[in-house]
Amino acid sequence: MRVLFLIPGGAEAQLQALPMAAALAEGVSAQLQVACPAAMAPLWKLLPAVEKVLPFGFDASVSLADWTNLLGCVREPDFQACINLASSWRFDLLLGLSHIPVRVSSKGLEAFLTPLGINAKPTNYRLKLPPKALAEAQAQFPEGNGPLLLLASSKDNNDWPQSNWQDLQNDVQKQLPEARIHRLSTTNIIEQAAQVASADVLVSNNPAVTLLADLTGITLVDLDHLRGEQPLNALTPTAVLKALGMA
Repeated sequence: MRVLFLIPGGAEAQLQALPMAAALAEGVSAQLQVACPAAMAPLWKLLPAVEKVLPFGFDASVSLADWTNLLGCVREPDFQACINLASSWRFDLLLGLSHIPVRVSSKGLEAFLTPLGINAKPTNYRLKLPPKALAEAQAQFPEGNGPLLLLASSKDNNDWPQSNWQDLQNDVQKQLPEARIHRLSTTNIIEQAAQVASADVLVSNNPAVTLLADLTGITLVDLDHLRGEQPLNALTPTAVLKALGMA
């Protein structure tokens, strides 16, 4: 069975869809082709069931040539189903011109599996990263044998104040001098995934990086979850330190 995925959006949207695609591939022995923004293509190439990635912008700047190329890609292979997370009249028309017999469009990421006979929620999917990427990630970390704490800020207006990040880093270093602490700065999704997978603990206020912790099985302290109903600025470094078991 061959299935086409149309997945717009950045890293967070792609990472949310990845376990579902893996569950579908396993559940019905499907080969997948994925249309996604070009920057996200390396992520999808990590999933063995993906035989082809189709870079596509999904925004107003997409040219007629881009649409024509996508239509050609959609019509040529023998797709039995399409999962469309980019619902609009343009994509409805595109798929209407295809020969795909089953076309599922949904804003959710679980319900779209039901028409294809996949009902279980994928909870044990783990992202498999190439050894080279993991080695390069580890080379970026401070030297030593202590546990590696990775800090990932959101880099936007919803971020935790930088002074709090620095205080947390200082507090951890006082409590556990042998700890190695690294601030995640790369925007490359594969490099981010490799650094997360190589860490012992992740403290994050970055939604996409937080999802990477789930997909790699790394211990996570999610600042947005930890703050509860209070404003993020009200969350203290001491509270995060306590969540780390150091206060």
